[in-house]
Amino acid sequence: MPLLALSALLCLFLAACEFRIYADLVIEEDESGTLSVELSMDEELAVLAGGALGGELAIGEDLVPQGWTAEVVTEEGYEGIRASAAFDSLEQLGTRLGELASGTADGEASLTGFLSDMSPIRMEDSFVFRLEMPEDTESLLGEGLAASPIPLDMALLDEVFDIRLSLVLPGEVVTSNADLVTGETMIWNLSLTDSGRVLEAESRLPRSGPPMIIVWGAAALAAVVAVAIVVRIRRGRRPPASDRVAEFGAPPGVDPSGSAG
Repeated sequence: MPLLALSALLCLFLAACEFRIYADLVIEEDESGTLSVELSMDEELAVLAGGALGGELAIGEDLVPQGWTAEVVTEEGYEGIRASAAFDSLEQLGTRLGELASGTADGEASLTGFLSDMSPIRMEDSFVFRLEMPEDTESLLGEGLAASPIPLDMALLDEVFDIRLSLVLPGEVVTSNADLVTGETMIWNLSLTDSGRVLEAESRLPRSGPPMIIVWGAAALAAVVAVAIVVRIRRGRRPPASDRVAEFGAPPGVDPSGSAG
C-alpha cells in the first residue's frame, strides 16, 4: 500500500496522525469463534491518503479477504473498515489466519499478515495461545516504506501506528503475559519495535463432575454410615445377659436371677 506508506511518513513531519490495526479473537469451548480485524485512520491521515472522514473511504474493501464480512467503522474521529469471519474449529481458524496473510488485491503485503503466525491449540482441558512477532517488523508496512527515499526511524514511525490484539479464551486464564486483562479479555498493545516479541496465554476448562469438596463430603458421610451399621450389627449379635450368666456364671455378689446379693 504505497500511498498509505507515504502518508505515514508525511505524518511524521506534518501532523500527529494515527492508523489503527485492531484484531479481536474469541474462541469458544467447542473451538468455534470469531475473528475480526479493524483498519482505520484519523482525519489527518485520511486527508493525506486522499480521502476524508464522512466521504469516500481511504481504506477500501479490497483489503477484506474473500468470504469475510465487511462494515464501515466510524468512531471517535476514526474511520475505516472492520472485516470479520466466523470459524467452526481451530483448524478453520488457521485457514482464516492464512487468508489475512494472502495480501491485497493490488499485490501489496497485508498489514495484518503477522496475525497468521498465531497458533492457538487445545490440549485436553487447556487452550494454549502463542504469537511471535516477526523479526523484521518493517515488513508489516509493505514495500512502500522499504523503497522510501526518506530514512526510516521505526521509533518515530511507531507513533503513527496503534496496533492492538485482544483475545478471549474459554475457561479460566491460568497464565498470560497480556498488557491488560479486562474481565475475560486479554489485550496486548503492540509496536513496530516489537521484533521477536512473544505473546502467550493459557486457559483451563473446569473439570467435569461434582466439585471435590462435595466428593470428599460424600465419602466422609459414607464412612460414618458404614461404621454405624457395623456397630449396630455387632450389638444385634450380642447374646442376652441371662445367656451370658448361664455360660460364664454370675460375677461375685450378683444374684444369677439378676438382683444384687
